[in-house]
Amino acid sequence: MKKILLSFLLLLSLSLSFGKTVHIVSNYVKPERDRAHYEGNVKVQVDEDKLKLSCQSMVVSKLQNEWRLIDATSTFIEFDGGEATATNLKYDLRTKSGTLSGKVEAKIKDEGSSDIVQLNTEKLIFDLDKNIFQTDTQVQIVKGNIEASAKSLFYDKKAGLIRLTGSVVLVDREKNLKMWADTVEIKTATDEMNATNAKVEIVVKE
Repeated sequence: MKKILLSFLLLLSLSLSFGKTVHIVSNYVKPERDRAHYEGNVKVQVDEDKLKLSCQSMVVSKLQNEWRLIDATSTFIEFDGGEATATNLKYDLRTKSGTLSGKVEAKIKDEGSSDIVQLNTEKLIFDLDKNIFQTDTQVQIVKGNIEASAKSLFYDKKAGLIRLTGSVVLVDREKNLKMWADTVEIKTATDEMNATNAKVEIVVKE
């Protein structure tokens, strides 16, 4: 009980220095000088970031003498307009940015359309303040009638822009076309596209 109380007070002090309130519940807590370990059924809620996290284990550690870094395993994260699962999560409480890695599956509500953007990749870097999601690893994406794969992705949710780069293969079922290209940019509100070094196959119905 003393360990749990000590950890709670430590995090409460951290939340005051950040101007944030961080709620943490877990089966086991081990606080140390520069880090705190949480094990078993860990639940985290950061109201100011509109973030909820469920994981099997987690370490919260200091950076520049401030408690701010989260390193979690077997992760399910909910954020404003989306959710994701991953093997590992690294998150900075101050910058509201982080990295999901290891079999990442994400669903993000697009602001410019009614579509859900689904991403499958091995690493997803995100900034919840700027609403930017990106990866430099092979990625599969589904958005409405569009399915695509590429070597990298940049998704600016606020600007309504998806940029796919490297060996892009894209299928648009509404337009009845398949495209191979070096790069493809998609305006998410209208699904308008432009591509470089593209080869297009169009299906014309009789």
